[in-house]
Amino acid sequence: MDIFKWILLCAFNILASLSHAQQHTLPDIHVTLKKDTLYLENGQVGFTYEWNNGNLILKKIVNKKKKQSIYFPDHNAPDIVLPGEDIAASDAKIEIIDTRLWPNEDLHKQVSIYFSLGNLEIKRIIKIYPNTSAISHTFYLRGKATASTWVLDSKNELGMIEKDHQEDVIPSVQIGNIPLNNRHWETTVVSFKEATDYHDNLVFEQNILPYRKKTNLSGTILLASNQQDDIGFFLIKEAPISNSQHNYPGYDFQIDRQSVTIHGIGIAPENVTNSWMQGYGYAIGVGSADKTTMQYNLLQYQKQLRKYIPNRDGMILSNTWGDRSKDSRMNEAFILKEIEHASKIGITHLQLDDGWQKGLSRNSASKAGQKWDDWRTEDWQPHPKRFPNGFKTIIATAKKKNIEICLWFNPSKANSYQLWERDATILIDYYQKYGIEVFKIDGMSFADKQSEINLRKLFTKVMKASKGQVTFNMDVTAGRRVGYHYFNEFGNVFLENRYTDWGNYYPHRTLRNLWQLSGYVPTERLQIEFLNPLRNPHKYPKDDILAPSKIPLSYSSAITLAAQPLAWMELSSLTNITTLEKQFTEYKKISEQLHSAIILPVGQEPSGFSWTGFVAYQKNKPAYALVFKEFTNTNTYKLKIPDLHIKVEPKRILGNEISISHDEKHPGILTLHSAKQFDYGLFRLD
Repeated sequence: MDIFKWILLCAFNILASLSHAQQHTLPDIHVTLKKDTLYLENGQVGFTYEWNNGNLILKKIVNKKKKQSIYFPDHNAPDIVLPGEDIAASDAKIEIIDTRLWPNEDLHKQVSIYFSLGNLEIKRIIKIYPNTSAISHTFYLRGKATASTWVLDSKNELGMIEKDHQEDVIPSVQIGNIPLNNRHWETTVVSFKEATDYHDNLVFEQNILPYRKKTNLSGTILLASNQQDDIGFFLIKEAPISNSQHNYPGYDFQIDRQSVTIHGIGIAPENVTNSWMQGYGYAIGVGSADKTTMQYNLLQYQKQLRKYIPNRDGMILSNTWGDRSKDSRMNEAFILKEIEHASKIGITHLQLDDGWQKGLSRNSASKAGQKWDDWRTEDWQPHPKRFPNGFKTIIATAKKKNIEICLWFNPSKANSYQLWERDATILIDYYQKYGIEVFKIDGMSFADKQSEINLRKLFTKVMKASKGQVTFNMDVTAGRRVGYHYFNEFGNVFLENRYTDWGNYYPHRTLRNLWQLSGYVPTERLQIEFLNPLRNPHKYPKDDILAPSKIPLSYSSAITLAAQPLAWMELSSLTNITTLEKQFTEYKKISEQLHSAIILPVGQEPSGFSWTGFVAYQKNKPAYALVFKEFTNTNTYKLKIPDLHIKVEPKRILGNEISISHDEKHPGILTLHSAKQFDYGLFRLD
C-alpha cells in the first residue's frame, strides 16, 4: 500500500471512530485500523487481522471470557481467493456505522471493507453484535470477472508419503481461512437436510482429525476444539444447505493440519454485474473445547440475527391442513368454528393455509385447482364464494378472542420471481388492511441466483414496510429452499408435514428432529407440529406401542413447547380440549422467558425408548428443564446438566407424575423418576 492511501485510510478510520464514540450507542464494540492491522472486538471476543489492502489475513483470536488467545504469527494467506482472478488487492477503503436491520431490532456495528482484485470489486460486510462471542462476514461482488469459472477440478492426488506438500492450487472460491496453530485440533462438521417431505434424518455429524492432506467436507457448521489448551472456535457458513447452494464447488470446508478454509460464495463469474450482488458468508466465534459451550455460543450468536420479540415471534399457531381435508372445508363458517375452538384451547394464531385465495392451487381438493408456479394479482383476493365478506368477519371475530389470523402464500416463480415487487405489495396490503403479520411462504425455489436475489428483495420490502413486525414461516418441506442458517432475519422455519393419514407421524420422531436440531438452531425459530392422535388409528399396526393413539395428547403436544407449537389439525375435531387448555395457560406464563433463553438438548437421543429433554439457560445458568420419559421400563434416570448448581428443589410448572430431585453432593445431576410411560415435566430450576 502506498503512503498516500494509508494516510487516507487512517484518517477515515479516525473520523469514523470519533463519530461513533460520540454516540455512545455501542460502548463495548471497537473497530480500529492502526497502521496495517485491523482490530475487531466486543466484550466477549476480539479478532486481529493484517489489513493486506482490504483482503484480510487472520492473525489472532481472543476469548475474553477465558482470557485466552490463539496466535497465528506465521499465517500469511488471505481470506478471499478467486481462482483465475488477480491475487493482489487494491483500492481498499473502510466504512463503519452503527445500524439495525429493522426498527425493532438491536443495534450492531457494521464494518464495510471494499477492495478490488483486478476489475472485480469486493465488498465485505462485517457485523459485530454486543452480546455474542462471534462476528459475521458477508461478501458482495460487482464489476467484471476475468475467469470463466471459479470452480476448478481438485485432483488431490494421493502421492508418496515422503512428499510433504501439496500443489499451491485453490480448487474453488475461498471466502475464509482460519489457521490451526498446532497439531492437536479436533473438528466436527455438521450437515443438514431440508426437503423434510423426503427426509426424516436432518442432522449429521462427522468427526475429523486434521491430517497432512486436505479433506473436503460438506456442511453448514464446523466446531474446532483443542483439548490441550481448552479452547475452540466455531464456523457457521451462512448459506442454504450444501445441495441448495448456487455455484456449489462440492464442499464447504477444507481441513488439514495447517488450516480450515471455507469455500463457495454462491456466485458464478457470469452472474457478476455492475451492481452489488450478495453472496454467502460465514460467522466465526470462540468457545471452550467442550461441545456444550460451543453450542451455547453459536446459538447465542444466532439469536442476535433476529431478536426474539414475544408479541411478534412467540406463537401457538394452528393450521387445519394436518387433517388432510386440504381446502375442502375452507370457508367463513368453518374458520369461525375454528376460531371458537382456538380460543378455548389458548391458540394465539390461526393460519389459513392453501385455499383461502380466489386462485386455487394444484393442491386443492377442487378439480379447478391448477396454479402453483405463476399467479395473477386477482388470484390473491379472498375466495368470493368461500369468504363472501372478505376477511372482515373472521378478522373481527378473531380479534375479540385475542387470536391473530395468518395466511399461506406462494410467490410467483415465473422468470426467477420477476414479479417479486408485485407479490410484496400484495402482502403489504394484507398487513396494512387487515393487520396480518404472519405469512407461511410455500413453494420457494432457489433454482438460480436471480431467484434468491428476488426472494430476498420481496421479504426485505415487506419487512421495511411493516417496520420489522412481519414474520415469515419459511417452509422447508420440499425443493431447494432456505435451510436453517440463511434468511434468518425474516422469520422462522416451518419444519415438516406429517400425517396420521399416511402413518408417518410419530411423536418420538418429531421430538428427535427437534432435539437434534436444537444444538445448532435456536428452537424458537422452529415450528414443530402435534396432531390429533385419535385420527386414523387403523393406519398403524395394532401392536405398535409408539403409535400416536397410544400416546397422551398432553405428551405429544408438550414435545413442541421448546419450539413454536404448531397444532397441525382441525381444532373443531378434537374431542377433549381440556388438557391443551390447561397446558397452554401455564405455558404462556413462562414462554417469553423460555424462548429468550438458550435451549440445549440433554439426556439420551429420542428413540421412543429413552429419557430425554431440553435445558434452557439464562445468563449461562440452567433455568428450566423440559424432560420426557418415552416408552421405557427404566423408571429412574440420572440427567446430567452442565453448569447446574441449585440449592432449592426444582419447581413443577407442567406435568403430573414425573418427579425431579437433586443432591447437593452431585450438583450437575438431576434424578428423574416416573413409573408411567410417556410422561413429561417442565420444571423451573433457579
